[in-house]
Amino acid sequence: MVSAPAGASNGGTDFFGHVFPLPGPHAARGAIGEFGAPRSGGRIHEGFDILAGCGAPIVAVRGGRVRRTGHDPVLYGHYALIHGEGERRSYFYAHLARPPRVRRNSTVLTGERIGVVGKTGNARSVGCQLHFEIQVGGNPIDPAPSLRRWDRYS
Repeated sequence: MVSAPAGASNGGTDFFGHVFPLPGPHAARGAIGEFGAPRSGGRIHEGFDILAGCGAPIVAVRGGRVRRTGHDPVLYGHYALIHGEGERRSYFYAHLARPPRVRRNSTVLTGERIGVVGKTGNARSVGCQLHFEIQVGGNPIDPAPSLRRWDRYS
């Protein structure tokens, strides 16, 4: 795909807009999966859990540069962190079924497939889901308002 200037479109496709991370069937996990929900050890949930079938595609909500990928066997399982192009926000995707398709320092486009839904890390006892975070300056913010907006038009 050819890159375009910020705000450019290709017959209705916004190169630098946002899309919902799961293009297929999905559902919210409920109160336990919401931002700020209590966790063991006095922690709070720093993202939003979206239920989907194992193997469902996960796409980049916004194009940008891959800052980190890896595997955390305790909490997140396979994950990717992508910094949004032209933004001060980063997007964290966790519980992927296998290592992400993207590599550190690579560039991804909005809507590009980065992995598939899984149940790795602490999701192994809960089931298939995407743990999604928005971070500003490395600090998580509530992603629910953005997710709801993107889900309406994706």
